[in-house]
Amino acid sequence: MSDNSEDESKDKTPELESTIPFMSEFPFGDYEITMVERGEDFITLGVSPMLIKALGETGTVNMINFYYIEKDSSIAISIYQDDIEWIADEAKHVKKIDILRKELDSALISNNLAEKVKAVKIGRKFTKSINCDNVTGIDFNELLSDFLKVNETVLQARIKLGLQKLSVATINSTEFSEKQFSTVSAFLNFQIHYAKILLGIVIAAKIY
Repeated sequence: MSDNSEDESKDKTPELESTIPFMSEFPFGDYEITMVERGEDFITLGVSPMLIKALGETGTVNMINFYYIEKDSSIAISIYQDDIEWIADEAKHVKKIDILRKELDSALISNNLAEKVKAVKIGRKFTKSINCDNVTGIDFNELLSDFLKVNETVLQARIKLGLQKLSVATINSTEFSEKQFSTVSAFLNFQIHYAKILLGIVIAAKIY
C-alpha cells in the first residue's frame, strides 16, 4: 500500500441506492449522504490475520458519509457499508423508535446542554440495542479535543471528566464562556446526530 492510498477515494454516490437499496427510504432530509470507495489497509481495520491471508493486506471498502451543518461548518459522520447492512439485519429487533426520534430532534434544537446530555444517554442505549460492535464501540471522548481545537478554547479537567461521564450535575454547575458552550454543544450534538443516523438506517430497513 502506498502512503497516500487511504486518501485515494472514488465517488460512488450515484450507485448508493443500487448498492444499498433500502437507503432510498432513509427518512431524515437534514443529511447529505454520499458514498465513496476507499483503499484500505485491512490490518488497520482490525481484520483477523486469517482473513487477511485470504483477502490480502489491502483492498477497498465503501464508506457512507452523512453530512450535517453545525453552526456554519459541515461535519461528516462516516459508517462502513458492511456496518449499515448489519444494522439493517438487526432492525427487526429494534422497538419504540418514534419516541426516540422525538427525543433526539428535541435535543438537537435545544440550547439546554443538560437536555442534550440526556439525549446522548438515550442514544447510547439505543445504539447498544443494535448489537453491532463497530458502531457501538466508538470512544466519542477523543472527539472533544478536536472540537476544543477547532473552537480555540479549553475546558478544566473536572468539566472534561463530567462530559465523559455524561454528568448533568457537572453541566448544571458550570458557567461556560460562549466558545466553551459552542464546543460542548457541538460535541454533544455530534453524538446525538450519530444516534439519529443509526435510527434512520433502522427505519429505512424496516420500511423497505
